[in-house]
Amino acid sequence: MILAIDNTEAEQLLDMRMSLDALEETYRDLGTGASITSPRIDLLTPDSYVDDEGNTLPGAHSLKTMSASTQKYAAIRFLTDKLYWQERHGNFRRDRTPSTRRSHSVTRGLLFLFSLENGDLLALVSEGHIRNLRVGAAAGLAARYLAKPDASRVCVLGTGFMAGAHLDAMLKSVEGIRSVRVFSPNPDHRQRFVEDPRWEECPDVAAVDNAEEAVRGSDIVVIATNALTPVIQTGWLEPGQYVCTVRHCEVSPETFARFDVLAVNSRDNLGPTTFVARNQHGPLPPQVLLDIEKGYPPGDAVNIDWAKVPDLPDLLLNRHPGRIDSDQITCFNNSVGFGLQFAALAGKVYEAAVSKGIGREISEDLFPDLF
Repeated sequence: MILAIDNTEAEQLLDMRMSLDALEETYRDLGTGASITSPRIDLLTPDSYVDDEGNTLPGAHSLKTMSASTQKYAAIRFLTDKLYWQERHGNFRRDRTPSTRRSHSVTRGLLFLFSLENGDLLALVSEGHIRNLRVGAAAGLAARYLAKPDASRVCVLGTGFMAGAHLDAMLKSVEGIRSVRVFSPNPDHRQRFVEDPRWEECPDVAAVDNAEEAVRGSDIVVIATNALTPVIQTGWLEPGQYVCTVRHCEVSPETFARFDVLAVNSRDNLGPTTFVARNQHGPLPPQVLLDIEKGYPPGDAVNIDWAKVPDLPDLLLNRHPGRIDSDQITCFNNSVGFGLQFAALAGKVYEAAVSKGIGREISEDLFPDLF
């Protein structure tokens, strides 16, 4: 039996607490070698995009693939995207075309889940809900080791699906959060975010008018934006803060050098392998190409030996102590997710779907070569 599980069903079957537990187990297995994962591969084919005002902007089709095996499942995830780039609010930003966006996610992707026991295809799972939870959950796990024990104030820069997943993870991972400050250049987005019912139990959630105001006085700084240029300044940082960032380019090399403790998802998956087609629509903007050429993490952060920084498995397996002083400024560079996160969470979704009788059965006759 093959199950098709759509995003609405995945939302019923998987929440943040389940995601935190599943990723904690899987990251431990990654650290011991019991689970394996491959780097992400990105294919970019340049094209153009015409916005509502008739401006022709550089764009591209993006195809991302990644794969992994837990101790029970193997998974392949792919994502098809239509992207464009523009200057906005003083930052060079990457956005997805409106035709790409869906009500539940800004992306379109699918997960193929296989059994390690017999190699069978078990499920086709929509990846939108899983995509957001797995990134937020990784940052939440890191917060247990990198945030101050008495952390109570959170700053969120960004108001999209990913920013929401990060705040959800912090509220589930860190006891005692009492205040949240949110900034986005778009006032409507800020207001929508603070009114999300997921934050109802937090007594003080409010929008602010600029990023510095949000960062100042916060114990946890979540950066989850579309910017390809830094969105915080080193001088804004204060002793005791924990910073997590979704994209490495949201933080400057100078700011990276300021962190007393810097951790990454996995030292073996510091960046994707990217291929860019050469066609009549190219080349891509210099900022995009520089982002690719510098690599992940940024190659111009020359004072950091990225091969020796701790990763999340090191923290979970006590191979690194994480924060050891309340005044340290710490960072989890949460960029470049990888297939293991999807394999772990898709496995949980599949098990819950089978248990609860959720999902639609697909005939194995549609995939005769797999059986």
